[in-house]
Amino acid sequence: MKRSDRLWIRAFRPVDEPKLAAEYLLEHERVLSDIGVTPAIASSNRWLSDPSVHLIAAMHDRLGMVAGIRVQPAGPSGPLPMEQAIASLDAGIHGVLRFLEEGGVAEICGLWNAHRFAGRGLPLLLSASAVALASQLNVRSMTCFVAHYTLRHARRVGFVPLEGIGDKGVFTYPIPSIRSIAMVIPDAFALTHASPQIREAMFSLRTRPVQKRLENVTDCALEVHYLLHADNQQEDLRVFGEILQQRHRYSA
Repeated sequence: MKRSDRLWIRAFRPVDEPKLAAEYLLEHERVLSDIGVTPAIASSNRWLSDPSVHLIAAMHDRLGMVAGIRVQPAGPSGPLPMEQAIASLDAGIHGVLRFLEEGGVAEICGLWNAHRFAGRGLPLLLSASAVALASQLNVRSMTCFVAHYTLRHARRVGFVPLEGIGDKGVFTYPIPSIRSIAMVIPDAFALTHASPQIREAMFSLRTRPVQKRLENVTDCALEVHYLLHADNQQEDLRVFGEILQQRHRYSA
């Protein structure tokens, strides 16, 4: 019987683990370079020193870091990535975000999936993990600015288009061949727009941030160990140490 691939999906702060954050950046840049959009989205990485920012990485026991996503609350890092991207196209984004900031808002961004482990549903699992962090980060709403080819993942975790800006939320960005959609989860605690199955999973991850689940997003079973405490708890570090040991063993 074939063993399911094992993954660890773990949240951490870049300020706590700069080497792991650097690996996230390197892998993200490789994926962007492959699709030719790196020059278009080059931006400041001030968020690396922002203690409110969290990264969520998917680690495979043999392939290393295979996917990642960033959760960036509005705050010290300056304008949210969405605001920086859209402001020159539609100044209305400023008012939208100021309104959302009153209740606390975070942007989910920087999603990537390495080609060596594509087609296994990781964008959805990482998006759901990021949304599940909302209660720990105490943000009422969440935003994202997604390319059209990842729109389905955003919808399933509860995002709806910000129809008051752009062409009902749609922009041609960052290159002419890509349409990107500005989206929001108005109430990231209730998650009323999420698909029922994903909503149930996100509530479970909020209740038990450390758990093991058998995921079958694309009919390829994955044994996923979630480590989603927003702070670095000792139990998380112990388990993650086991991941690194296995990785070194396979790469030796």
